[in-house]
Amino acid sequence: MRVMNCIRWKMGPKARIGILLALACSSLGWADAVRTQSISLHKGWNAVFLEVTPGTTDSDVVFTNTPVSIAATYFAVSSPVQFIQNPGTIQWKREGWGVWYAPGRPDTFLSNLKMIYGNRAYLIYAGRDFTWNVSGSVSFDRVRWKSNSFNFLGFSLDPVAPPTFHQFFASSPAQNPSRVYQLADGQWKLIGDPIQTRMQSGTAYWIYCNGSSDFQGPLTVNVPTAMGLHFESTDQSWLSVVNTSSDPMNVQVQTVSNGNGLPLDYSVRGIGPGWINRFNFPLPAVYAMPSLEPGDSASLWLNIRRDKMTSAVQSTLLEVSGDIGVRLWIPVSGTRAQLQAAVAQ
Repeated sequence: MRVMNCIRWKMGPKARIGILLALACSSLGWADAVRTQSISLHKGWNAVFLEVTPGTTDSDVVFTNTPVSIAATYFAVSSPVQFIQNPGTIQWKREGWGVWYAPGRPDTFLSNLKMIYGNRAYLIYAGRDFTWNVSGSVSFDRVRWKSNSFNFLGFSLDPVAPPTFHQFFASSPAQNPSRVYQLADGQWKLIGDPIQTRMQSGTAYWIYCNGSSDFQGPLTVNVPTAMGLHFESTDQSWLSVVNTSSDPMNVQVQTVSNGNGLPLDYSVRGIGPGWINRFNFPLPAVYAMPSLEPGDSASLWLNIRRDKMTSAVQSTLLEVSGDIGVRLWIPVSGTRAQLQAAVAQ
């Protein structure tokens, strides 16, 4: 049973102000969960998986002072994608594509991709080699596969030691046999040896999904809300990890603080003669979860320490990683009502 300790608000004027401030500040809490993603662009077409949402999402602003002249993303439509077009031959007006042209180009008036968001795959044309450093907020999104279709997407991976395609997809029947296309020299090329070929962080692929699938990768993370963990009206929350690979896996949770971070404890359950109790300990910078056999899962219970908060809204990031080369980012934020009420007075 999952238990959440809820704070009961007395609906006096100050409490109502506190609730309104909490709702207004919650977006600020998420916005503070920021990281920088570095993507190596080469001259010509690039298939990019952007993991963060830039602070300013306006496309003209995002690509200012970069050599990027075209950016496009595919919005899944009702009909499945059965074949892959090389970027130079795509008719961007076709249903499903959103495209941005740099100001100053004669076709800039055709731009219909006004905003750039994270957790999306993009085709990007660069005029020269360039390292694109994007600072932005993190949200926790699940992969949504379109069945019996190619899907244009990427995954959050260890940039130093990513998995091979076989390691990543081995346990998912919908992605086997493997039909993955990678962009090279402006051409989509089939990955011929998924056992030896490694995936790349920040890279997007066309991947065929045979039938329905909810596969998230060899390491799956579940949280109680769609976006991450938010301590507003609760003192306790949780995340769970599942080893969906075919091999044992070690999993760790690393805290990446922004500003003051967010003070958290983790809970463990103690059992003795006639009693069961939970004990809280400060969450370390790196927390090692129990080793997971294939199919096993484990949960991490977290408690907010509001007495140690110094601001009305604080946030942090949790990086959940497995030794298979996958890492997932969970934004965490919390509010402290007393400080919110003090601001409102």
